[in-house]
Amino acid sequence: MKILEKNIIINSTMLFVIASILAMTLHEFGHFFTSILVHAKQISIHHNYTSNSSVGISAISSVIIKITGPLVSLIIGVLFHFICSRQEKRNILFLFLTYMSVFGYIGFFGYLIIAPFTPDGDTGYVFYSLGFPLWVMIILSILGAIALYFLINSLMKYFVEMGSKEIIENTADRVKFIRSLVIYPLVIGIILTTLLNLPVPVIISLIAPICGSLTILCGYDNASRKDYPLKNTNKEFEQFNKLNLIIFGFFLLTIILNRLLVYGIYVN
Repeated sequence: MKILEKNIIINSTMLFVIASILAMTLHEFGHFFTSILVHAKQISIHHNYTSNSSVGISAISSVIIKITGPLVSLIIGVLFHFICSRQEKRNILFLFLTYMSVFGYIGFFGYLIIAPFTPDGDTGYVFYSLGFPLWVMIILSILGAIALYFLINSLMKYFVEMGSKEIIENTADRVKFIRSLVIYPLVIGIILTTLLNLPVPVIISLIAPICGSLTILCGYDNASRKDYPLKNTNKEFEQFNKLNLIIFGFFLLTIILNRLLVYGIYVN
């Protein structure tokens, strides 16, 4: 079957954006609901950040609020990774589940990696508040980078399995397919998610959509060339090779909800 690159790029890009924005929003809701549970005041949630007053809450409560977001991201990564490992069908839904796992892991390990350099970031705030020595933070940052590298590469086989058996077994077709499935959507997706992160309270908030997503590149070589067992392949490839209006509908809904959150939800 001929690979319709344009359709695959569009479908994968929309799923990239949906999963990225959804994972980020759930991350922020982790902060938001924890702020409510510890009885913080002047709480608000926006499209890519939450805020609350530190007046009247303990230092440990502030730490708990900060760490909850990354922990929600880790749960997303592990949960969707587990779901993917149990799924047998390779279709559009499966690609969405894979992207959710990817962005869940990025939302946790990404903050861990930059923690020594961002004392106001989620994990950085926790480390500095608890008095971690800089050398401990750097070691944890390096371990986080190594863990993210292996996790991204372990998920790459699921991207490969989005192709048909014929595509995966043909080197030229496989490279062409992975380029359309991963690389072009990554570039376009980073641009779109960066725009959807605007406005930002501080410029460092753009690190996640730009640098975090680039970690997907560390698995590109394996996705293009590594021999994977062909236990599961996309038997619905013909559907994936066409533009999908359902994905487009969720894509528009994601953008609308993201833009509405710019105005914020306020408590207290």
